[in-house]
Amino acid sequence: MSGALWIGLFLLCSILLLELIAPQKLTEGFEGLVPVLSSKPSYFTQFIPKRGDVGPTMEQGGYIKDERYFSGYVDVQRYGVDQDYCRMIIPASQGKSADPKKTFFACALAGTKDVSTVVYKTNTVEQGLLLSRDDYMRDTFKDGRADYCRILQQADNSFQPMCRRALDTGFSDRDEVDPDPSEDVLKLLSFYDGCAMWLRLRDDLLDYTGNTQILRAGSILIDETPRPKATKGLTFDGAHQFLRIGDAPDLTLGSFVKMRTVRAVSVWVYMEEFTNNAHFFDFGDGPGKNNTFLGILGKGDPQIGGGGELRPLLCAGADTTIPSAPSGAQEVTEVTGKELMKTTRANVDEYVDIDQEVEARILGPSTVRIPTPKGGVPNHATLIYEVWDQRQRKMSIKINGCIPLKTWTHIAITAITGDATRPDIGVFINGEQVYVNPSGFLPQATTTTNNYLGKSNWANDTSTYELRDELFHGSLFDFRLYNSAMAQSKIKDTIFWGKQMLAL
Repeated sequence: MSGALWIGLFLLCSILLLELIAPQKLTEGFEGLVPVLSSKPSYFTQFIPKRGDVGPTMEQGGYIKDERYFSGYVDVQRYGVDQDYCRMIIPASQGKSADPKKTFFACALAGTKDVSTVVYKTNTVEQGLLLSRDDYMRDTFKDGRADYCRILQQADNSFQPMCRRALDTGFSDRDEVDPDPSEDVLKLLSFYDGCAMWLRLRDDLLDYTGNTQILRAGSILIDETPRPKATKGLTFDGAHQFLRIGDAPDLTLGSFVKMRTVRAVSVWVYMEEFTNNAHFFDFGDGPGKNNTFLGILGKGDPQIGGGGELRPLLCAGADTTIPSAPSGAQEVTEVTGKELMKTTRANVDEYVDIDQEVEARILGPSTVRIPTPKGGVPNHATLIYEVWDQRQRKMSIKINGCIPLKTWTHIAITAITGDATRPDIGVFINGEQVYVNPSGFLPQATTTTNNYLGKSNWANDTSTYELRDELFHGSLFDFRLYNSAMAQSKIKDTIFWGKQMLAL
């Protein structure tokens, strides 16, 4: 027998022995014999079809696909094409609800038939799989396979991109850091940096930092359609709905989120109606105690032709402050210069009557007109941001006419100098700095008990006034608190990301 034949026989026996001893370590077919040198499809790819029983619109019986996480076609078999369908699933039997502890990530492998689509998978949440809505798949370790990655919070409270490596028979049981994350992932990581609270309000009511819990009021709901192409944010009806937030069981703030460490706030606002003194957020201990709030002043900025409305009960039936004709400059009787000297500064030093007018002047009508909104309703409102220390109002910033009606507006308020106690406070509207408060004040409270989105702490205040603070009527999106200042570049990145989510 020739030497080549003996070598071939030896290799065949070695393969058979390996199959008996460790069948899971032996790669089947061409995959183990032909090295993958590029991501381009090989000749054999055309003979390896996608699974026809599992995909974007169908799932294996007995399982529920959770589309809030990554789902799509990738390559975990090193064929060079994206034909393996991967998704997050929860086992569920008929008549029983899904158990979140049983959640795991699995791939339906292309080219397999009559094989369960959940064989190639991670371990479950119950076994230590950590979940994150910021998940993705990519060939992280440059071995031709797409790995499953998520942005996860670490023991030091930082956020890192952690990956489960794709192996021959499934995903690894341990997380490894993505050494070269994409630009999109780097952008998200920059948003997490220094973030104390992040309520995206896109398709859920979660704090993505994991620091706080949320209580709903007035049966407020959000569209939980998984990964919508365009979000509408969280809508408040202005009558009964608001959120209460806390980081402790009694819904106080101070265990993880301390207002005295907050250096910046960022939020998208859409006002359906200018309800009176509506607050986008108000964190404090009741009306006028340790409050930090952002909202509007009154019911919008009065407009010509629309701002003169009066309440009939207070004005004996009058319905307007606009005077009836004739109004404006009127002809008056002729007076002498001597008489004019008693009421004007004309010729007070010369005592000489110079160029006396014998007829009264009548000024022509002004040509400057401010457009009046339809129905006389204000179309802009004044933004107000206040910081209180105990019962003292330390800072009040008002910016006229910067909040439009029925238009998405991004607001960011941040320290713009490095002073630890009295930094300059900058206000940014849609990424542009519109106001600076020199030597401003930061929140001082360590803990706050009444922390609302969409509600003012003054709304509960017993008052005899007719116009008490009302609930916010409109939508909020992407509310964040930061323990560090926001640079203008970070604000603009936030706006760009928000516009993509809102499809603006």
